[in-house]
Amino acid sequence: MGEDQGVRKLFVLPVVLLLGTWYAAGQTETFHHVKIHEHRSAKDRVLVDRPGTLTFDDTNRKFTFEKDLVGLFDTPEKIEVPYDAFTKVVFEVTTHMRGGFGAVALEFVPIVGSVASNALAGEHVHDYWFYFEYKNGAESARGLIEIPKKTSARVIDKVTSLLGSRASVANFPAGEAIKPDALPDIKSKHSLKIDKQDDPLPVVKPDKATLVVVCPPLAARYSGKGNQFKLHANDQVVAVNKAGTYSFAYMDPGRYLLVSQSENANGFEMELEAGKTYYFLQNTFQGALKGETSLTRNSPELVSYLMSGTYFSEWARKKKADARER
Repeated sequence: MGEDQGVRKLFVLPVVLLLGTWYAAGQTETFHHVKIHEHRSAKDRVLVDRPGTLTFDDTNRKFTFEKDLVGLFDTPEKIEVPYDAFTKVVFEVTTHMRGGFGAVALEFVPIVGSVASNALAGEHVHDYWFYFEYKNGAESARGLIEIPKKTSARVIDKVTSLLGSRASVANFPAGEAIKPDALPDIKSKHSLKIDKQDDPLPVVKPDKATLVVVCPPLAARYSGKGNQFKLHANDQVVAVNKAGTYSFAYMDPGRYLLVSQSENANGFEMELEAGKTYYFLQNTFQGALKGETSLTRNSPELVSYLMSGTYFSEWARKKKADARER
């Protein structure tokens, strides 16, 4: 009898261990093919993508982003945030070219390869930004991760279930295609200088609506290069950027057709109220001759983060006698 009990104990122990291992594994959820969007270095403010793995460890109640090792001399790097340290999370759609910001240069001209492959590379895809703020000791920190569309619903459900009211999903209407020739100020010319020293911030004016406009580059190396991206408000241009720059404008309250214009034009109508600040992205894509664009309204958190990785655009309207655009 005692021998039988000993056999049962030996049999039960591995089963218990297996169940315990299975249960612990069930408390960890991992997502691959995600990218963190971070400053290149402490001295270089431009934002670059770093691929990695996102893990939610419910057992230890912490979030981890571990960067992939892509080079021979890379060392493992990771960000760990306890669930209780999160103060704010915002999810919102990102529209970009297939392959991410580094897929194709604005100046890209196909020399080899098929037309079909070029069209595929320039296809617009919709993933999700995962913006987060958290307490890092006595200081506050923030980060931005890009989640592929196919796993975005699972990540959003996971985070919202963990954080409750600290997490939200931004939902803004998308812009529509507009004929560039229909813009009253389409023929205007503008000079543009990039200020890499100062990073002025807009101020809130009680009698004006403030527009903050950021133009993210396809990749960090294209910052400040390529053609101009102009923001039209009804009958005039009110902001001009290049890829990797930002600008802002002060508008009288009222209803406006806001349009981002380059080789194409894209925008929407909206009401602007005095004393309020509105945040926009002039998204960039490959075009036939110039970079194409779409206009999106986005959260203050996302646009402010992306603005921290771009340079200020000092633009001015040219006189008719000086028609050559730089």
